Amino acid sequence: MAGGTHLWPVVDLTDLLDVLDLVDLGPGRFRARNVSSTLPTTLGSQTLAQAVIAAERTVPHMAVQSLHGVFPRGGFADRDVEVDVEIVQSGRALATVQVTFRQQEREHARVLAMLSVDEPDFLSHGAELPAGLPGPEDCDELPCALLPWEVRTVGGAEAVALDLAGPPSLDVWMRCDKAPDLPGVNRALLAHGSEGFLGPVAMRPYPQAEIARRGGRSAAAMLAQTITFHRPFTLHDWLLLRCESPFAGAGRMFTRIQIFTRAGELVASVDAHGLMRGGERP
Repeated sequence: MAGGTHLWPVVDLTDLLDVLDLVDLGPGRFRARNVSSTLPTTLGSQTLAQAVIAAERTVPHMAVQSLHGVFPRGGFADRDVEVDVEIVQSGRALATVQVTFRQQEREHARVLAMLSVDEPDFLSHGAELPAGLPGPEDCDELPCALLPWEVRTVGGAEAVALDLAGPPSLDVWMRCDKAPDLPGVNRALLAHGSEGFLGPVAMRPYPQAEIARRGGRSAAAMLAQTITFHRPFTLHDWLLLRCESPFAGAGRMFTRIQIFTRAGELVASVDAHGLMRGGERP
């Protein structure tokens, strides 16, 4: 998992889609490569996206319902990855698989994925958006190197400027209408796309001068991330990511995201636990 929440490499959409096209080596076995990157380590967001593809190829009659990924160490960005899928349980309606990412017998990520078939509602409710929330047409472009598609928020780049402070929350609209509109691809791209805002939201209350006063940031990395897909969605339409960091301390940060369609339907949720350590004070 790459650290440095504001130092993401520039990701190309064609390259990202190619990275998701895993090479089949046999039942539950795949070979993958990493996105072209200026960072020496693999991206946790890419790993989660590949886990969606690997899980759904292994259990093709089901769709990923939730992912829980842990990143004990960084992988090498310039080396191919062995992806192994172990079926823990598979029934008529639900399945659980473990997806392991290795390079030359060195494991750097593990993802537990639950899959399911479509089922009708028994009970149905969901979080609701507040009235009067600015739509994407009322927002400015937010450049995000990790996300090769449209991203907008109120205030644009100034909303996450390093020399300004704001609340540990952010509403972000995003849309990707250049990728294939396939359910599995949409889930994979959303898994990749959610990570770009986790660190910046946790850091948002602290301007650069305050970080420097505290000794500077010596380490930042995502340690674990959970994504739950509630409803079908398409990235060809705008999605709203409501990001918040309710806690930071003890060298850690916690961030969560609720993801809505423009019509206000909750389609996915994200929880993430990351490392955020300060440097030595002079």
